[in-house]
Amino acid sequence: MRRLLFPLWFCLWPLFLGVFLPYCPLPGGVRLLNVPWEIVSGLVFWGIDETIGLSVRSRLLFAAAFYWPFVVSIAMCVFGCLLLKEGRRKLRLIFTIALIASSFFVVNLDRVCQPPILKLPTYYRLLAAVW
Repeated sequence: MRRLLFPLWFCLWPLFLGVFLPYCPLPGGVRLLNVPWEIVSGLVFWGIDETIGLSVRSRLLFAAAFYWPFVVSIAMCVFGCLLLKEGRRKLRLIFTIALIASSFFVVNLDRVCQPPILKLPTYYRLLAAVW
């Protein structure tokens, strides 16, 4: 069971934090954004914006919005499988703690529209800029 859950957690947790967390309101209407995983998920949007510009008609936009987060998730799943096969427990523990620690770098969604976070290439902000 551990062989399945560990890579699955490494796969789905960054996907949730980087893409879906801003769309899940907490009690009181508070919505959060995880800065590190939002930046990872928004890197392709930023690259497209810097090179050819973001446009609703662009086929690259579809790839950035839907394929890139899943590519990151698959890479994290492979990384989780490799960590599970790794014989050193300390290494596994360090990366697990790092993933958990990255979960705590959250800001209120209202703060995203203010500097210095406004300049970061977050998935939520760049997706909202297009649609």
